[in-house]
Amino acid sequence: MELMRVLGVGIVGTLLAVTLARHNGGYGLLTGLATGALLLIMLLGQTEELGVSLRELTGFGQLSSEYLSRVIRILGLACLTEAGSRICRDGGQGNIALKVELCGRVMILCAMLPAVREVLRSAETVLAEIGP
Repeated sequence: MELMRVLGVGIVGTLLAVTLARHNGGYGLLTGLATGALLLIMLLGQTEELGVSLRELTGFGQLSSEYLSRVIRILGLACLTEAGSRICRDGGQGNIALKVELCGRVMILCAMLPAVREVLRSAETVLAEIGP
């Protein structure tokens, strides 16, 4: 049922933004941004349930909470980068959107490197135990 509410807000906001943009482009842009903000606020209600589910998954696999926080950080960076890039594109600034995407990708890569390093160390340990 929550999805129906999200779809309704998105469709009504889009129709309103398009209608207002025909009369005054600034109002159309503001309506689009307000609709996006409202959708993000609606999304915040779902994040608690997601957090509970992720904590349960770490309990099943005996994973460190550090890995969970790293995964959440990477997912957050990806979502925020995509949202920021789309806002720039919606505002007609495709060039800035490309720079936002590039910065986001570099930040995601930097957030991933410690996990990749741990995987490589684990693989090295396993290979050393197997021997030549």
